[in-house]
Amino acid sequence: MRLKRSSVFMIFAAVLLLASGAWVYLRDRAGHYECSFGESEYASVFQWNGIVYDENWDTPLTGLKKGKPVGEITYTKADHKCPRTVMQDGDATVLDTGTKLYAVTGYKASARLWAGDRLYEAHSNPNAKTLNDLLDVAGKIKTVRFISGMDGTTRLKDFTPEAAEIFIREFPKLRYIPFETLYKQTKGWVGDNYWLEIEMKDGSTMTIVYNTLSPSFNPPAYATPELAALVEQQRKLIYIK
Repeated sequence: MRLKRSSVFMIFAAVLLLASGAWVYLRDRAGHYECSFGESEYASVFQWNGIVYDENWDTPLTGLKKGKPVGEITYTKADHKCPRTVMQDGDATVLDTGTKLYAVTGYKASARLWAGDRLYEAHSNPNAKTLNDLLDVAGKIKTVRFISGMDGTTRLKDFTPEAAEIFIREFPKLRYIPFETLYKQTKGWVGDNYWLEIEMKDGSTMTIVYNTLSPSFNPPAYATPELAALVEQQRKLIYIK
């Protein structure tokens, strides 16, 4: 299942909220205070080894295999009316307590983990310096393409082989910056967005978003001038018949 554009941005915001430990106090008519995460429980994320992972809802899983077990979920925020404010290792938003975590064969555990039969990818990693540190995709990308930002499903156009080669080489090298930092620096990450899909050699896919005003990506990194020009040049090819 692919999420619509608004749903994906809701997840970005929700992960940002959860990672910061923010929560909301609500007062009833009697003047008593209760706490709530509002809609943030709809983002399925968990923390392990200091890394926050979110679910890749729509990737084909047939080419991926489970590796060794690494742990399990020990706390579910959705089970608590007033969950603890800062996520700890083993905390999840909606995954059931006791859900087993496994390595993904061929990927570093810091980049991808299985939670039961569901695939999760690193959203934030305090030790990452580059996008490859976050995602572990160097040498694994097959191609990159534009997809529709309206439905997150329709494939519009693949990069040309020459452009894909440059993107595949340079994208993992980009300096990782936490999304909350990027969001603040760009005053809300305003501007038009292009939606792209990275396809791995194992058949799995990853959706990334490119902001034209910054210019920058999510997974979060600023584009080099070369990559920014490349994305714009390839975008124009969609409309050439």
